[in-house]
Amino acid sequence: MRLPCGDFAVAGRAGRIRLFGGPGPVQDDHVAERHSHVQRYGRGAADPGADRRRAALAVLLAGTFLANLDVFIVVVAIPALQRGLHTTTGEEQLVLAGYQLVYGLGLIAGGRLGDAFGCFRVFGAGMALFTAASLACGLAPSAPVLVVSRLAQGAGTALLVPQVYLAAQTLFPDEAERRTAFAATGAVMGIGAVSGQLLGGWLLAADVAGLGWRTVFLVNVPVGGAALALLPWAAGGAPVRVYASRAPGTAVRAGLDPLGTVLAAGALGLFTVPLVIGQAHGYPLRTLLCLAGSFVPAAGFLRYERALRARGGAPLLPPELLRLSGFRRGLALVALLNCGLNAFVLILGLLLQQGLGWGPLATGAGILPSAGTFALASLLAPRLLRRIPDRVLLCLAAALASAGYAGCVLSAAYGSVPWLLAALGAAGAGLGLFVTPVLAVTLRTVPQADSGAASGVVSTVQQLGAALGVCGFGAVFFARVQAGDPPTRAFAATTAVIALTAVASGVLALFVEPTAEPPRSAPDTRTPATVKAPPSHGR
Repeated sequence: MRLPCGDFAVAGRAGRIRLFGGPGPVQDDHVAERHSHVQRYGRGAADPGADRRRAALAVLLAGTFLANLDVFIVVVAIPALQRGLHTTTGEEQLVLAGYQLVYGLGLIAGGRLGDAFGCFRVFGAGMALFTAASLACGLAPSAPVLVVSRLAQGAGTALLVPQVYLAAQTLFPDEAERRTAFAATGAVMGIGAVSGQLLGGWLLAADVAGLGWRTVFLVNVPVGGAALALLPWAAGGAPVRVYASRAPGTAVRAGLDPLGTVLAAGALGLFTVPLVIGQAHGYPLRTLLCLAGSFVPAAGFLRYERALRARGGAPLLPPELLRLSGFRRGLALVALLNCGLNAFVLILGLLLQQGLGWGPLATGAGILPSAGTFALASLLAPRLLRRIPDRVLLCLAAALASAGYAGCVLSAAYGSVPWLLAALGAAGAGLGLFVTPVLAVTLRTVPQADSGAASGVVSTVQQLGAALGVCGFGAVFFARVQAGDPPTRAFAATTAVIALTAVASGVLALFVEPTAEPPRSAPDTRTPATVKAPPSHGR
């Protein structure tokens, strides 16, 4: 028996696992067993492989946690970096923004690599690169070495993050299971983002072994090492389905698209670099020219992708994805969610530190109400989706987030910390309820063979939305401060504008197509090596 998940080869009955094994058309006995189980006991019967699939997803979610953790954990370490490495302002910007730029630029390519070589293999390569780069950051003797290592961290993150969405699509064939996987992903994203400032503040305050700022990078090493150690076990028990063939009796192996990758990276780079770097310099003319110039490679990229698909090739971004109305609406919702969320976390940290005078550790603790409700609401969302249509839940979540933002505006304006914490909890709950249905809505209509590419697109839109929000709303905050407003009033004004993203999300959610009824017939149980992968429910 040979059972690679398109990722790891599990050869022989003894279960020998070959890390980074070869891909190819194989029989997926786990899938046949699952389909037989459904036919024999019914769709609601317990799946004996479900616990193993959840454990496999848990290993992959370690990557999601670290990716979001490292966006924010370095923020609190900047003063220590200035003292320890005598960093310049430009080097600090590269340490903070360079990671996110490389991360965002490589996500679509990372998703397509998952299609080509399998999600577990690409995740393993990305986690190995991320862990090694984290060690290099923690041991960096100078600022230039730290900057280069930080960029390598971003490259590793771009490889591993799309594989989590891809695994959620392929590990869990049932719509309800997939929603639970997306809920766990959303919860881990929120916990990782907020844990960055909290954990960073604690590590700096504790000054573990006298390492100072180095601990904010070295903390990634044991987590990454544990994930790599567990990965062969997780992949060996993960019944990932064989992708649907484009022709009967043939297996699909997604091709690489070097020219498309270069064009996409050029377009995204010209768009995101001026947004992130230009803010500190007042957006000079050259940054505006770069922004305008980004549309040239973007148009070339889309035209080339259509031509490549017409020739029968495997484009980086399959053009048919953008023709899926559900996918397009979902991307808009993903962009709005991340645009407001990341900017809000940024200005909230500025409010607590500059406006209220809290230290790094207290600031991290102050963000806990929103982080806690975000995680709990993300986990609660799948149960609500069993009773409430997804677009109704999206509208309710947007309304709750808007109310939470409004509460933050009023409590900051009147200087009430208890009411501010309560409002943060409401906003976090609304945003947490939003994550699960928006991911399900976005990805449920995507063909199985293009799941990796779609996952990369979703992750890229998340990062672009976050960059736009941080730059745009951050500019509003700093403009108010420079005009003489105290940080509390600047926070209130900026949050009032951020609330518009939640309102717009609720309006857009009204146009989300209802979930399709799952098929009542049992899936086809012919030999998985020669049959198309069964359709996912709700697609």
